Amino acid sequence: MEFDENFALLITWTCYGTWLPGDPRGHVSNILLPEGGFLDKENTPRTPYRSGDVSMQQNARRLLKHAPVYLDVNQVLVVAQTLVEAARAREWSIPRAAIMANHVHVVVMDCPDDGSKVRRVLKGTTQAALTRHRGKPQRWWTQGGSDRYKHGQAAIDAAIKYVADQERKLAEVVDMKPAVCA
Repeated sequence: MEFDENFALLITWTCYGTWLPGDPRGHVSNILLPEGGFLDKENTPRTPYRSGDVSMQQNARRLLKHAPVYLDVNQVLVVAQTLVEAARAREWSIPRAAIMANHVHVVVMDCPDDGSKVRRVLKGTTQAALTRHRGKPQRWWTQGGSDRYKHGQAAIDAAIKYVADQERKLAEVVDMKPAVCA
């Protein structure tokens, strides 16, 4: 398979229950409408986040089936190590990843031009590793996530910088090397 060296994916996903529809930071989730039905999420480049809404967030919180998940230092290291293992097994490259208590950002290169497939692999392998680490099943991640396609070195460099500059990261991957942050 041939890969575009000037292509990367910036993939983001959240921990279960930590960034709900209606969040004051904004969100890209589906929205349940008060009169029934829902609006599909809008997760395309240059589309702004939907604004926060207290009643929407309260409704989303009521619909949670489990307690929200916040990763600890040991768990974020499991995630970082598993991201590297999954990438290495597929001959992908992770120049940068940041793992926070409530979400993950990963820049992936040398991978298929299929963000949802790459995201499913990364979330699935980390889900399984976290469950093994804990010793019993648990839902770790929110359904879905964000797949941003980066073409050209300037876009890739900007994505790497964005991930590197994340505040409150507990672990990271730098050029395929996992590490806990101080």
